Amino acid sequence: MSKFAVNPPPTEAVDLSDEARRVHLTGFLTKAPDPKDIWVFAAGSLIWRSDFEPAEARNGTLHGYARHFSFWTIRARGRPDNPGLGLALEPDSTTCQGKVFRLHPDSRDSDLKALWLREMFSGVYFPTWCPVVTDAGMVPAICFVGNRDHQNYAGRLPDDEAAAIIARAEGDWGRCREYLDLLVDALDREGLEDAAMVRLRDLVDQHEAQHEAQHEAGK
Repeated sequence: MSKFAVNPPPTEAVDLSDEARRVHLTGFLTKAPDPKDIWVFAAGSLIWRSDFEPAEARNGTLHGYARHFSFWTIRARGRPDNPGLGLALEPDSTTCQGKVFRLHPDSRDSDLKALWLREMFSGVYFPTWCPVVTDAGMVPAICFVGNRDHQNYAGRLPDDEAAAIIARAEGDWGRCREYLDLLVDALDREGLEDAAMVRLRDLVDQHEAQHEAQHEAGK
């Protein structure tokens, strides 16, 4: 375990029940600024794979948050004996550029149900209504902030240590570094900036190069 981690990697995954997700979503929507006009902020894989057809999509800036690989993944991008790290929004003094999607009113309920099944499968996020700035004005959007009370919460590890973990982990959905590659590529494609994620990928590349050099030296 990392000496910097808030929690050790869990030994088994714990998922929310369908009923727990339903109750959570119902309660969350009671706080919606406008239940008929729902926006979702995409910071990670929602950027390149939203799984719904938005009524509108814009680039947006979320103030007071940043991307961090801050929770353990032992299924999707890691294993209990070789855990990976998953992405979350974390309170920060900087800003986060992403996409913001407006849901179609006609498919709102089904889209939100599918979104909760995807993003709230295990409860690692704490959905929060946050103002997102776009070129066409501010919109209140659902933001998936890291849940610091969750057993999978690792906290903010030093970049070099996070890079080492990301470089070696692999799970059901592929290598952990593949997610980081997809993220950086999607941000670049959409004209969005996140220098911290680019630096993290560079560190992952360095760790992989060092591992390969050690492997070759040991032959």
